[in-house]
Amino acid sequence: MASSLTKRLAALFGASCAALLLAVPAAAPGSADNAVLESPATGCSTTPVPDNVAFDGRYYRVHVPAGVSAGAPLVVAIHGGYDRPEGIEAVSGWNALADQHKFIVVYPRGIKTENKPDGTPGWGWNADAADATHIKKVVTEVSTKYCVAPNRIHLTGHSNGGQMASRAACTAPEVFASGAVYAPAPPPTGCDPARAVSWGVFASANDTTVIEPIAYSHVMYWSWENRPCQNEQPDGGTDVKDSRHWDCESGTEVLWRVYNGGSHSWPTGTRRTEMLDRMWQLFQANPRP
Repeated sequence: MASSLTKRLAALFGASCAALLLAVPAAAPGSADNAVLESPATGCSTTPVPDNVAFDGRYYRVHVPAGVSAGAPLVVAIHGGYDRPEGIEAVSGWNALADQHKFIVVYPRGIKTENKPDGTPGWGWNADAADATHIKKVVTEVSTKYCVAPNRIHLTGHSNGGQMASRAACTAPEVFASGAVYAPAPPPTGCDPARAVSWGVFASANDTTVIEPIAYSHVMYWSWENRPCQNEQPDGGTDVKDSRHWDCESGTEVLWRVYNGGSHSWPTGTRRTEMLDRMWQLFQANPRP
């Protein structure tokens, strides 16, 4: 399914992708699968955890809201390049939304060392089969420890982390229910998901790092993998350059939203609140079949 689209994207976005130095290596579909939990683990915890958790040669952070119940959804929030779990946790707003709606958030860490210019430790993602396998291992670990609903595991990410989220969904649609990303680097190649996956893509018109056509290539990718998608509708809102929604025959949906102005940084203030609410609505409406 993906080969024809890959050729189209390569022709349209090749120069921009090369400039970003964020090309994704190919991986065989469905490679390195782990066992999928089909029901919440017995004896799981609902205790909040404030610290980094060492795991699989890296670490992750997990936010478990007080009062979360058994069978809670899980959001996997993936940081961008030159960043770390603490970074996206601090700016994204996912913890506050999780406290409100009682779901769990996990923040995994990339494998590539990409420290910031000021020396702050940072990492990035190869967005390959090994990274996808690591994400799945983190999900299994968190699902075993906490009361995660196995059909409500969702992906989000920023920039290189949005690229990683698409790779994880493409490689393991039997694990991940749906996804929504901001300013994602180019979508995966050499990967063909076994089922359609609902996906949302958010961007800013003045982003000079991941320019609008590159972010839109994720819309093209997931529209292709969810095809046929039709019934294009404006998706409303204020202070947006473009906002559209497609219903797909498989019962999935694809969203596209571009904010006026903005930058490559994760949105703040009312714009961040609006984006997170739309992402969460997408997740709620699209559990894994």
